[in-house]
Amino acid sequence: ASLPLMDGTSKKGGQAAVASANSKTGGSGKANEQRYFRIPFIRPNEQNRDDSSEHKKKGWWCAHFDDKWIARQMEIHPNKKPVLLVAGIDDMTMCELSLDETGLTSKKGAEILENDFEQEWIKHGGREYLKKNKGQISSKYVIQLLQKYH
Repeated sequence: ASLPLMDGTSKKGGQAAVASANSKTGGSGKANEQRYFRIPFIRPNEQNRDDSSEHKKKGWWCAHFDDKWIARQMEIHPNKKPVLLVAGIDDMTMCELSLDETGLTSKKGAEILENDFEQEWIKHGGREYLKKNKGQISSKYVIQLLQKYH
């Protein structure tokens, strides 16, 4: 079967349709932008206490966005096991907002370097988590990253 192309020609085999369906970049050929964020949070049961702020247990919410959608998310709580989430595996419990909707890009000091995110991710067992669930990961960037881990 041949597929009609925009220039009036046709292409056999459907590669053009597959390429455009797989490309979120609008055909420009450039890779999705990867951005990383870390923001402090206080556990909900700690927010309304009258204790001095030093006694409140502050945790960190960290996120890796592959283009405008979240690819990996980490919740680091004091005195608790960290929560690691990956798109394709943990979709029901991850942030559902696009990067623009989160407002993270306008929060001063929230954006961190890839290396800072990766250090925390690996320190808290992220490499092992990805390896264990590699068939379910939806971010192409994270799949490529997993191949680098070997």
